[in-house]
Amino acid sequence: MTVAIAATVTAAVALATWTSDAPQGARVVGLGSAAPWGSADPRTPTAPSGSTAQPPVQGQAGPVVGGLSATSVGVLVVDGGRHQCSAAVVASRSRRLLATAAHCVWLGGAWRVDGAFFIPGYAAGEEPLGRWTVDTAYVPPAWQQANSPIEDVAAPTDFAFVTLLPRDGVLPEQALGAQGIRFTTPDSQLPVAALGYPATGIYDGQSLRGCDGDAAAQSFDRPDRPPGQVLSLTCDMTEGASGGPWLTGPDATRGRGQVVGVVSGGDDTTLVSPRFDDTARQVYEAADSAAQLPDQPPTPDPALARTAPRGGTS
Repeated sequence: MTVAIAATVTAAVALATWTSDAPQGARVVGLGSAAPWGSADPRTPTAPSGSTAQPPVQGQAGPVVGGLSATSVGVLVVDGGRHQCSAAVVASRSRRLLATAAHCVWLGGAWRVDGAFFIPGYAAGEEPLGRWTVDTAYVPPAWQQANSPIEDVAAPTDFAFVTLLPRDGVLPEQALGAQGIRFTTPDSQLPVAALGYPATGIYDGQSLRGCDGDAAAQSFDRPDRPPGQVLSLTCDMTEGASGGPWLTGPDATRGRGQVVGVVSGGDDTTLVSPRFDDTARQVYEAADSAAQLPDQPPTPDPALARTAPRGGTS
């Protein structure tokens, strides 16, 4: 049973100004997580060896340290290096996909991927796994058609998949591991952990934070937007957390699980995420298929996914 989402849960948890002057981290090398080419199972997270993460605090964005989230979740710097969001590596056959929010890469009628890069494991100015250059991004056609303003981006189509370029022949998933991904969720409440880098209010965007609790599936029904389903969670994360993964699974509170959505919008106490479904699967598969052919990548059918210019051009 779903209920209509409250009209007040619409403020963007959106683009925060990027302020780090930290130098690029050490060169990325394989961390022992490489699997045979093309063998990644999108249902299963893969991880380099590491410490166990500390679980988030229910309703409050507590620090998340260690575990798979320390390598696969990070800051996504967009808009010519001017703003930051959050993102996570997700398992794919191309082994170079991120999940994030659509408003992080397409907003105000334009792409925001010029000069974009991903900093996994970012913490207090440190970039232990270096910077990974964004190749391109894919969003649902309905997201572009809605053309939501930054003040009101919460929507069932506010998700994107971003492809990263390899570094020195190493694919992102080989070095960073990957969260699993899932495109079905129950109508009943679902235990999740929402992660991100909130950067306003009491937060400074310098550390990975998270909330855990039961996410409720709700209908999203507004005259100016396509109908759909969203997930809501009690959490106080702010701007900069946009695009951070919503994880489910037995180890989600330790930063390892299956991504079922991403931070989209919210108010002072509640976050909203698109509920990954067949539309999300189509965009994911279009992005993954194109990313497996880096020399001559095809352009997906625009009815399934809209594609940003490659190589960080606008």
